[in-house]
Amino acid sequence: MKIGDKMSSKKISVSRYFYNKRLQKITIALFTFMVIFFISSKSIIPEKYNINEGDIAGFDIKAPRDFRDDMATQVKIDKALEDVPTQYTNNTEILSQAIDSIEQYFALAIEIKKSDIDATAKSEKFKAETSITKLGDDDYTNTLKLDENEMKTLSEFLITNLSKILSQGITNDEEAIKKGQADIKKGQVDLDFYIRNDTNLSKSMKELATNIGITFIKPNLTNDTILTEELKDQVVRDVESVVIKKNQNIVTKGEVITSTHIYQMTKAGLLASNSKVDIAIYSGVAALLILMEVLISMFIFYFRRNVYNNNSKLLIIAIIVCINTVFAVGGNVISGYLIPAGFAVIVMSIIFDPLLAFIITIPSAVIIASITNFNIEAVILYLTGAMSGILLSYNVHQRNNFLIGGGVIGLLNGILIFSLGLINNNNITQNLINSSVGFAGGILSAILAIGILPVFEQLFDIITPMKLLELSNPNQPLLKKMLFEAPGTYHHSVLVGNLAEAAANEIGANAILTRTGAYYHDIGKIKRPYFFKENQITNDNPHDKITPKLSTLIITSHVKDGMELAAEYKLPGAIRDIIVQHHGTTLVRYFYVMARNNENEEVEEASYRYEGPKPNTKESAIVMLADSIEAAVRSINTPSSADIEKMVNKIVQEKVDDGQLNDSDLTLKDIEKTKQSFLKVLEGIFHSRIEYPELNNQVKEGMNTIDRI
Repeated sequence: MKIGDKMSSKKISVSRYFYNKRLQKITIALFTFMVIFFISSKSIIPEKYNINEGDIAGFDIKAPRDFRDDMATQVKIDKALEDVPTQYTNNTEILSQAIDSIEQYFALAIEIKKSDIDATAKSEKFKAETSITKLGDDDYTNTLKLDENEMKTLSEFLITNLSKILSQGITNDEEAIKKGQADIKKGQVDLDFYIRNDTNLSKSMKELATNIGITFIKPNLTNDTILTEELKDQVVRDVESVVIKKNQNIVTKGEVITSTHIYQMTKAGLLASNSKVDIAIYSGVAALLILMEVLISMFIFYFRRNVYNNNSKLLIIAIIVCINTVFAVGGNVISGYLIPAGFAVIVMSIIFDPLLAFIITIPSAVIIASITNFNIEAVILYLTGAMSGILLSYNVHQRNNFLIGGGVIGLLNGILIFSLGLINNNNITQNLINSSVGFAGGILSAILAIGILPVFEQLFDIITPMKLLELSNPNQPLLKKMLFEAPGTYHHSVLVGNLAEAAANEIGANAILTRTGAYYHDIGKIKRPYFFKENQITNDNPHDKITPKLSTLIITSHVKDGMELAAEYKLPGAIRDIIVQHHGTTLVRYFYVMARNNENEEVEEASYRYEGPKPNTKESAIVMLADSIEAAVRSINTPSSADIEKMVNKIVQEKVDDGQLNDSDLTLKDIEKTKQSFLKVLEGIFHSRIEYPELNNQVKEGMNTIDRI
């Protein structure tokens, strides 16, 4: 392959790249990611220090953000765990078995006592059959000597008091005993106390109560490791973490660097040798930014497909988000409350629409959160400022209104900050300072928006309401030029603008764009004003001296001439579209008919049509209809309401039948509303007037004009 061929193939590949919309979208996404990632990372990654244990600090070292001191937190946890008591489970079966044994013991004693055998045999039988086997022989004998009521009394006494003793728990664990838990000896002492102080028991009954009761006092508490671990886990959860706050001194000037300082600085990512923290931060920032871009892209793809398909608009969004990040970082250097929260949404609301602006703001809050060290107050302030910015910038038509809106945003910011300060019990003086800074942030949002909008208007050919109002000002050089050089056309354009604006308002089109476009739609007539009837002062018509074909060429060339003037005066693309589309491919019927009537000339209809294109927006279509209708109605002598309505219907139907509105978004309902709007305005313009007899003939003479071309 030759060198020239190689260079040619490279040019082709580069050309393909620039015209490949998918690659352009990827480039925009990467550009946005890299810019925001670089800015965010630089604002998050703290200054590094090369310092070692044992060094003397030559300056204060402050925490760059809030972070958890795991070492100090673990010390608190260990101390709290030392106080966690071992948990025990009371074995209730021991008490149940004791009660059952006592009841069976005395029931058996009553039964044997009623038998006919001798006392010795009764004692032997009782000893052999009872479940309480650790008593002495005298205890069995003495039990049988009690009458039935005494047995019942003794049984109830033992059950009641053993229940008290065993319910409080008996253990043989030395650690638990040291902490006050009852042991067997304590249980026996308690039983002895109950026996000595019971007046219903006789001496022999008390002796029996002691001997029987002691046999049932045994450990009934078991070490519950599961419950103990659960309690320890709860204690760990309840321990409040030790948090080093942002700007809190980690090391004070003159202090000896200890291992604790080294640990805290490592945790904060302040040591030059520590790269793990930086990698984690970079990874976190990258993940957040990718998530943000995915969410924004999905919303634009599904709900704003016209924006998604226009890479210039995507680039505008990317630049605004990047600039917003720069401003946020700059504001946060002074104070998190100074972040211009309303900047991005104001600009995007005016360039695009409020909903798109707010949806992009929500993921952007992730960036603000990371920049401000996830300061919840700053995030709330940003979202609230964004919402108020959208509400105040909606339908703004003058740049001065931005400052008013910025003041309102600042006021809302101040109220919000003050309210949050009251909730957090902030010092009243500091609260007022923070509120003042928030107010300044609102003003700053408006100032930045005012400053940046003209840049976007020029670089990306964006048309905003303010730009349109500036263009519609009669003092604009091009409009003044038309006023002086083609006054009839100027007057006609103003009337067309009134008609078009009313219709646009009626069907929900962009009324300001429609009116401004109407003002400029015929600027091409400035080059040859006297070839157009509205600018002819006398009855001398230059078209009478040339052929119909040449007349058609001159008439249709005003569109091309208008585009040249639009380029010279740097009119926005939306205005140029209206200029080039306002005649579509309409037939210049007057000269076409004249040519047809000339039998010596072969006539092709295409030669007598405008080059187009046809209107492809509602605004262009409305201007086309308003232009034709204003000229046609003005040609009617003493027009009545019926004449006006008939003419309007005729012109509109001709445009529809000729297919001039096929590429526009106008529906049949829109067309009907447009006609009604035209009629309302035209009747106001051509309403009946009082006739003055002495001037009547002059008026009539002035109104006798031929159809405007």
